[in-house]
Amino acid sequence: MIQENACMNKLKVLRKETDDLSVLLLNNYDCHVSEEGQMLVIVEGNATVVILPSNSTAVCLPLDVDEMVLLKAKPHHSVKCTGGSAKEKRLRAIQSTIAAWVAITQRTEIRSFASAIPQYPEMAV
Repeated sequence: MIQENACMNKLKVLRKETDDLSVLLLNNYDCHVSEEGQMLVIVEGNATVVILPSNSTAVCLPLDVDEMVLLKAKPHHSVKCTGGSAKEKRLRAIQSTIAAWVAITQRTEIRSFASAIPQYPEMAV
């Protein structure tokens, strides 16, 4: 269920958060790729819309999940300051993400990717 206030369907939301040219990756759900929505993002949001092919989310997700869990865990604990302008909030988010990325060891990174790659059983023919 999507909350009404969680959807990015207002111009004021787009204008606040996108200053430079951006890329918006969308899965191919019908509600995400409407012509009206794409034009809104292109014209008002100064972003390029890229629609992922069918079933690509299932292929990309395993690699993304482990990495995002590691990255999201650290910033929540390290961010102490709240408030400020949108620019200040973005800067804090970038700095905390960089700090979280630096804290991830090479061993952890390799283990995450190894667990995400499907292992197919070998079959004798």
